[in-house]
Amino acid sequence: MKYFSTFLFLLLVNSAFAQTTRKIVKDFDGDGKKDSVFIDSDKDILMLWLSTQKYKRVESKEITHLNFGNTLVATTKGFEFWNDYDRSGFISVFAYDKIAKKMRLVQMRRSDDMLGRDHANEGIYESSVNLITNKYVGIIRTKIKGKVIKSIINAELVFPKTYLETFSDLINFDYQAKCIALYNKNKSKK
Repeated sequence: MKYFSTFLFLLLVNSAFAQTTRKIVKDFDGDGKKDSVFIDSDKDILMLWLSTQKYKRVESKEITHLNFGNTLVATTKGFEFWNDYDRSGFISVFAYDKIAKKMRLVQMRRSDDMLGRDHANEGIYESSVNLITNKYVGIIRTKIKGKVIKSIINAELVFPKTYLETFSDLINFDYQAKCIALYNKNKSKK
């Protein structure tokens, strides 16, 4: 019993530390000084400190559906905020906007395997939208006679300019609704 308790304790400690990256410290604004971004699970927000803003704390709007599987991932020009759900998830990509001197939402990506529940032949639906160019790409994977066939949806989707201080997951759910509408429109053409 002692070994089982020790094993269980180590497993829980390991999963707690391996679960997420809650904070990234790096130079986002290109001035050679360290900046940082942090997920505050108590307030359900993202917090950011930029040296170009004299380390004034910048907070996002409330993230109403902050999931246990959330994490931050560093990128070359900024960071990604991953907010995964049981059968779907969103990735919000932020980069430093030199003109506005703020972190801007520049891309959203999502995956959704709800199609597999509603339509037996269809599995994961993935999409992304570049918020600088407004280019949207959706990919539907359909299984036909054991082969996976990809259908691609190209469209233009326009969202308002969003900076970290105006970001909430409402934009992700707006994006999801537009994705579903494009999927249904594409499906009705077949």
